[in-house]
Parts: sequence; C-alpha cells; structure tokens
Amino acid sequence: MENLFELIGESAPYVEVYDVAVDNGVVYSQFRPEQQRYAETTLMSCSEGLRTLAVHGVMTCAAANPIKSRHYYLATQADLQVFPVHATTANSFRCMGRVDRIARAKNFPFYTTTVTCFTEKGERYAALELTCVGLNEEEFVKLKGTDAAPTMARVPGQPSPYVNPVRPMQLEWIRPGEELRATLEGFRREDFAGHFDMRAMCPVSILGGNACSLLRHFPGFDAYQITRCVLTCKQASLPGEKLHLGCVRERDDHFTVTAHNGQGKLLSTFQIDARAHRR
Repeated sequence: MENLFELIGESAPYVEVYDVAVDNGVVYSQFRPEQQRYAETTLMSCSEGLRTLAVHGVMTCAAANPIKSRHYYLATQADLQVFPVHATTANSFRCMGRVDRIARAKNFPFYTTTVTCFTEKGERYAALELTCVGLNEEEFVKLKGTDAAPTMARVPGQPSPYVNPVRPMQLEWIRPGEELRATLEGFRREDFAGHFDMRAMCPVSILGGNACSLLRHFPGFDAYQITRCVLTCKQASLPGEKLHLGCVRERDDHFTVTAHNGQGKLLSTFQIDARAHRR
C-alpha cells in the first residue's frame, strides 16, 4: 500500500489518524477526538466531524487515484449526518470509506466518496458524503498560487489550533432571535497549520467551528445537537482576511449560515439541522 499521507496535500496537525489500511478499494483508519465540543451535545463537534471524516475521504480519493503522486483535494460539497447512539463518551473512532464515482468537469476529476464513522463499540455514529476536485501540484499552484513566505516549522508539543477553533467574534442581531451577524477580524496563518502548506487556506472545518458556534446565541439553544450539516464551498479564505458570518433561523430546527469575505464574496454556505438539548 502506498503511504497515503504522501499523496495528499495535507499534513499534521490537520491530519491526525492512525492504523490506515486499504483493502479492495476500501480505506480504513482510526482517530481520537481532540476538539472541545462547546454547546454541541454530541460525542464529537460538527467541526471535528467535518475535519476527520473529510481527511479520511481525501485519503480514499488518493487510494482511488491511478496517478500515485501528491494531489490537492479541494472540497466543493459535504453532507455530514450524525446518528443516535447509546454511547455517551468515546475515546476513539474508526472510519471506513470508498470512492463512489469519479467524473470529469472543466478538465478536472471530481471525486465523490462516502465515509462512515463508528464508535469504539461499533455503533454507526456519522456518515459523510464528500465531493472534491483533485489537482496535481502544477494545477493547484495555477489556481491558488503559493505563499510568499515559507511555512514556519512547528515546534514539538505546540498546541493544535483545531483543538479550540472558535475565535472571538463581534455579534449583531439583525432580527432578534431570528437573524444574527458576526464579524471575525481574520484567522492567523498558524490557524491553518497542515492545511496546504504550499498555500495556507482556511479549512472548512475551522470556519465551520465558528459558524456552528453561532447557534448557541439563539433562544433555547444554549446547548444543542447538530444532526446534519450540508456544506457548499465556493472559495476558501486566506490568512488575515476579514470574514462576515450570517446565521438565519429558518425553522425551529434548521439554520442557514453563510460566510463572506471582506469584499462581499460568498465563501461557503452551511445548512444545519439541530435540536435543542433539554437539560
């Protein structure tokens, strides 16, 4: 089996999995949860679910890609569903994933893969359907460019930014209890550690951590469980770029969060199903 970590453009600390194996086109791995859960009353936050399952999905793309050289897989859409389980804690999870189809559009291959996540007791906890475009290094640089400054080497023991991704935000109610606007002054380059070292781009997981945290400001949602998050990605933000998040409560259990940069360009849309946690 090829070393799948050598075939994707992501690295630690963004990639934190172990016991990776490939058997008849199916990729298996395990990971340990590390992120704080905030108000999301689940075994794993939605942000970490997006990150870890998407990393596994990218590895399935690399395993299915007939060209065994480093590629950069950029998500265009992700559909994360979380299922009821009996477990109340989890020290580790295991994943299995397979590429469902590969199609070509605009001269690039688009991979659609499904990843299923299980608790250590074998309960199905979550599933992610991920669609991403696969770019070789030349194509990636042509589309996204490279950073002018080299990536700083991480010091052993340096904390991962993904453990605590939610950053301070300025909040403003547009319609009290129904529509909330938030402004972030911009993530630091260190916040994107391991996510495309050639070109630091804000991963949707860290953006999602901030987007999902907005739900706790709505009446009755001081604690909640996200059961589904459908993400559409248009563009990724860059270090230091001001961001504007808008959160609208469409129904009692459904929220729409949009992310725009300082120039008003739409970056991502999150469609979130959540239920309030009754204490």
